[in-house]
Amino acid sequence: MPNAELTPAEQAVSAAVARGAKVDLRSGDPARDSPADAASWGADRDVRAEVLERLLLADYSGPADKPGLRLIGARITGELKLAFGEIDFPVILHDCVFDEVPDLYQARTRFLSFAGSHMPGLTASNIQVEGNLRLGGCHVRGELRMPGARINGTLTLNGARLDHPGGIALNAEHLDLGANLRAEDGFTCDGEILLTAAGIGGAVQLDGARLRAPGGLAFGGSNLVAQVALFARDVEVDGEFSLRFARVGGPLSLRGSRLRNPGRLAVRAGGLNAEGGLFLSLTEIEGIVWVEAATIGRSFNVSGARLRNPGDLVLAGDGLVVDGALVAREGLTAEGEISLLDASVSGPVHFEGATLVNPGGAALSANGLTVGKVLNLCDGFSARGRIRLTNARIGSRLCLKGATLEAPGDVALKCLGMETRELSLHTAKPVQGTVELRHARIGVLRDSPGVWPDELRMDGLSYEALEPMLPAAERLGWLGRDIDGYLPNAYEQLAALYRRLGSENDARDTLLAGQQQRRSSLPWYARLWGHLQDVTVGYGFRPLRAAGWLLALLALGTLVFAQNEPPPLKAGEAPEFNALVYSLDLLLPIIDFGQDKAFNPGGGTQWLAYGLIAAGWVLATTIAAGLTRSLRRP
Repeated sequence: MPNAELTPAEQAVSAAVARGAKVDLRSGDPARDSPADAASWGADRDVRAEVLERLLLADYSGPADKPGLRLIGARITGELKLAFGEIDFPVILHDCVFDEVPDLYQARTRFLSFAGSHMPGLTASNIQVEGNLRLGGCHVRGELRMPGARINGTLTLNGARLDHPGGIALNAEHLDLGANLRAEDGFTCDGEILLTAAGIGGAVQLDGARLRAPGGLAFGGSNLVAQVALFARDVEVDGEFSLRFARVGGPLSLRGSRLRNPGRLAVRAGGLNAEGGLFLSLTEIEGIVWVEAATIGRSFNVSGARLRNPGDLVLAGDGLVVDGALVAREGLTAEGEISLLDASVSGPVHFEGATLVNPGGAALSANGLTVGKVLNLCDGFSARGRIRLTNARIGSRLCLKGATLEAPGDVALKCLGMETRELSLHTAKPVQGTVELRHARIGVLRDSPGVWPDELRMDGLSYEALEPMLPAAERLGWLGRDIDGYLPNAYEQLAALYRRLGSENDARDTLLAGQQQRRSSLPWYARLWGHLQDVTVGYGFRPLRAAGWLLALLALGTLVFAQNEPPPLKAGEAPEFNALVYSLDLLLPIIDFGQDKAFNPGGGTQWLAYGLIAAGWVLATTIAAGLTRSLRRP
């Protein structure tokens, strides 16, 4: 294009490119020079896109040439068409305004900067930039399109504003970035961000960003790879924040952020691999946090977070693997269900001071959970809803000291088949609801009579020690709270524990209480027989009772028969009558002293004789049954 056809601004740019000189068309008044006020700019600041195209694609091979485009404060009229172009020098278009969408499809350049510029969009699919691509402070009113782009340096969006509500604001799928992606310092986006399968050689930095895509994908990072880290602290997100199957080589932090997608997925991170930890501490999240089958190194931290999705899942972590600690304390509040089914945590799990609220449902579902160290649901922990720990494996201790569990009319704590070395049930107050310990295997079970649950289920429970080691008279009240009634194993195990400690009396008291409890489940005739065994010999555990009854009956018979001597059956043939021996002969069914067959009582004494004979047989039978039962026990 002949120089005479160029405007003064275009002539200045044309003269400056070969030398890489800067051309600044600004007036010097910051208010008037703002691209947002471009409507007031004069024509002296217009530069035609076709002029820039010719200058950018020209050959600069002279010995003195050091080309570079450095244009500030211009209005670019027309469409800048640089598709497939190769530009072997830096291109800087700062604080410029573009009338139409620049087209850099599959272009190649060394350095590209649109910092502070305004444009209706940008087409840069498959662009290749040997250095950095800077869009800091830009205002893009449409789609920033750069899928498949390859940038060897940093992509900067600090302070940028992307506006494409209801559509895709930034499409960077399969982006190949050699260094960092920076979108901080007031970066805002109204529209979806797509970074699907992008590869980031450094870190993704989103601290302080504001992302808005209500009901849509505010941040789409599925299969994203960030080699160093992903920082999205103090971010505000309206829509879904997705990191599904993403891999982050260092920490992934959303600390202090606010994410909102009510009734839907607020954080989608299923299959995530965060090698340096996942940090959601102090976040406010409305919607579901989905981390199923994720793998997290070092720490998964949700301490102090506020998670809200009432009546539904609030944190879905089924199959989650944490190679370190799961920390959910310091005021964590979760409205909805936290699910950690078949999750695995190599270190401790901390819920101290956390508040879980899901009345009528499960507050914490952790069936099949494996914890390498402690599981702390203590020190102010509270749950309104069920705690489910069926078949959980806890390496050292499950602690509920100082906890409050409320699930009235339901199973408040379900530890069916759980294994742990220690269980502390020193809750802050009695559990509202049933505590199920069926088939659990516990090393040391610590509890307190003052906070025993009203309802327990303990069939198949096994333990090695109880603390405190209460006497049977107190500990039997604990067994009596089992809503399933008489359980032989429960009484046998407690008695065996007393025997190991050398407390034989407590062991006998326990077994006797078990028989008394069993009696209530028998038919009436069996209950009658049971009462008789209990009263006479204490089911064989109180043999002295039989001796007492025998002595009492013997004394009664001796007294009565001494005052009312029965006549002999055959006069002159009977031995001398002895009231004591006669009564003893009646009471002992096996031994015969020859007295009972020699005399014939009558009237009331005859009925007394019949009673002593019957009592003797009953006492002999119950003593034999009781002794047999005692001898069979270890």
